[in-house]
Amino acid sequence: MFMFMTTGTVHFLKKLTAAHPNINFYFMKSGASTLVLYESNKKKGVFVSGQTFHLLHSHESINKKGFVTMDFIPVMEDAIPVFEERTITMLPKLEKSKGLIALRFLKQLKSNQYVVLYQWQSERHYVDWKNSPDHDKTNILQLARLPAYFAERPFTQTYTMLKEDE
Repeated sequence: MFMFMTTGTVHFLKKLTAAHPNINFYFMKSGASTLVLYESNKKKGVFVSGQTFHLLHSHESINKKGFVTMDFIPVMEDAIPVFEERTITMLPKLEKSKGLIALRFLKQLKSNQYVVLYQWQSERHYVDWKNSPDHDKTNILQLARLPAYFAERPFTQTYTMLKEDE
């Protein structure tokens, strides 16, 4: 299974996705940026530019409403097997987090970049989890052996799901 993401203006992305009515697209916004994603069994996506990910783990269905956080994690080549194993072992604990709707563990096809996508019922649920003792026990960012280059550090991006009429 694969996940595809791209960014652009809402107008451009709506026009682009309208040509594919059989695909279930998810739109989300972060500040002035809009991101659209979808899942597919096909390795070739419909976006001309964007990112393609291999879906390593999936929990529940993504919802059209909610608050999304994505942890972007670069991992050193020699640390990949250990990182993947530890992360997949930890995910069942994360899946029990209060307010969590869906979770995806992704690896970008053409790099050593991983993404953990969390969908929460609300931003409040995310903040509560982030401030809880459970966060320290389930922080995937701590599992990665990071590249020495400072620009390749992990970061978190937050989004709000767009309503159909936006």
